[in-house]
Amino acid sequence: MKRGFRSLHPLVCLIYFIAAFTTLMLYQHPFFLVFTIILLLCFHWALDRWRLLRGWGKMFMILPILFFIITPLINHRGNHLLFYLFNNPITLEAIMQGWIHSLSLLAMLLLFMSFNLVITADKFLFLFSRGFPQWSLLIMLSMRFIPLLRRRLNEIITVQKSRGLSTHDGRFRQRIKNGLLLLQILLTWSLEEGIQTADSMAARGYGLQKRSRYIPYKMKLIDGISIIFLLILTILCLFGWWLGDGVLALTPILEPIFLYGREWTFFFLYIVLIGYPLIMEIREQLLWHSWKQKI
Repeated sequence: MKRGFRSLHPLVCLIYFIAAFTTLMLYQHPFFLVFTIILLLCFHWALDRWRLLRGWGKMFMILPILFFIITPLINHRGNHLLFYLFNNPITLEAIMQGWIHSLSLLAMLLLFMSFNLVITADKFLFLFSRGFPQWSLLIMLSMRFIPLLRRRLNEIITVQKSRGLSTHDGRFRQRIKNGLLLLQILLTWSLEEGIQTADSMAARGYGLQKRSRYIPYKMKLIDGISIIFLLILTILCLFGWWLGDGVLALTPILEPIFLYGREWTFFFLYIVLIGYPLIMEIREQLLWHSWKQKI
């Protein structure tokens, strides 16, 4: 069965996301961030054909645009004055900073959503249940809570629409009343299921003894090579950031947006680090097609 990056050991996946998050927070350059978003979008396409992204499309459009608009309005630092808006100076440096913040936020959202697709509940418990059994269970339930409430709320809204209850039609007071009724049903349903889950876990003796059933993830050669490769790339990227590459200086002098000199070297290393899951997916696809042709 072809799985690509998800077939690697959970520790490899965790190391990748930690390394990607660290470098993404440090490398604040539009050129780096644009290619990061492209690679993460391709990775999401390889994972689930953007099914998860379609459900959050509005948020992905609104939040970056909001950051891009708000930043020049509250930040007036810079030497390149463009115009005045409501007696507030709008500078080129502030617009560039808003662009960087919006791209960084979008890339961060894509990275965290890919984390939810790759690090499943079984992998999360495998990584943290031995050292922190209660905390790992609590975090896993918290990560599952918001998507579960969203699905339940959509089901409740669909059922209540057949009864004539809507939060979009009618008077304002009636819409508020209908919305509070939907929340009451949602909370009641969630609390009842929470009590049933707690009783079921107590009846099964959860936490009294060592887990007797789990998925035994075993470290393979490709996993060890991946860990060493990711660590080397991360160290090199951190060294490039320490040298001042991968960060667009806005003040006191606005640097050119295009890369030059040794920045291309660290850009290549950064792209290989961020795109490592996509490389593994392409590798798996090639092996899969080669295997099918042999058959």
